[in-house]
Amino acid sequence: VLAFFLSSSPTSLRATMRRFRFQNRQQRKPKLSTAKLHLRSLFGRQWSQMGHSKKRKLSQEELETWAESLNALLLSQTGVSVFGAFLRSEFSEENLQFYLACEQYRNSSNNFSLQRRAKDICATYIQAGAPREVNLDSKTRDLTIQLLQAPSHASLSQAQKRIYSLLDTDCYPRFLQSEVYLSLLRDAD
Repeated sequence: VLAFFLSSSPTSLRATMRRFRFQNRQQRKPKLSTAKLHLRSLFGRQWSQMGHSKKRKLSQEELETWAESLNALLLSQTGVSVFGAFLRSEFSEENLQFYLACEQYRNSSNNFSLQRRAKDICATYIQAGAPREVNLDSKTRDLTIQLLQAPSHASLSQAQKRIYSLLDTDCYPRFLQSEVYLSLLRDAD
C-alpha cells in the first residue's frame, strides 16, 4: 500500500483520497424515515429548510397533541412548519401565512412597526388582487381595509378570526387525514 502512495502522482493520490472520504461519508449517513422521505418527495428541499431540526424525531405525544386542536398545532413550531408544507402542497399556504402575520402584527411593540406591517399585510393578503389574497367576504375585507387606515392592535382581529375559522374547519381536518401527518404518526417513537 505504501508503495502505491509513493509511486502515485499527487493528482491520482488526491482523487483516491476524495473517493475514500466520499465513501466514508456515505456509510455514516443516517437513513431517512419513510415520513421524511415522503415529505421530501412532496416538498423537495423545502422540508429540510422549514426550521425543524433534522436530528429531532417527533414524539407520538407531540403528534397526538397536534390532533387535539388547530390551536395546539399552531403552538408547535414544528407543527406550523409541517402544516405549512401541507398547505403549500394544496396551494393554500397564504391562509396560514396571513394568520401568522396577524399574530406578529398584534405583538408589534411600536407604532411605526404597526403602521408598516399594516400596510404590508393589506397589500399582500387583503386588497383585491393581492399576490397572496386570502378568502375574505367583502364586508370583512372592506371593514379591515378601513380599520387599517388608522392601525391599532385590533385592526386585523375580524379578518384573522375568519381565516382561523377557515383553517380550522377546512384545512386542518384534511391535514389530519393526510398522508403527511399519518406517515409522521406511523414513524413516531
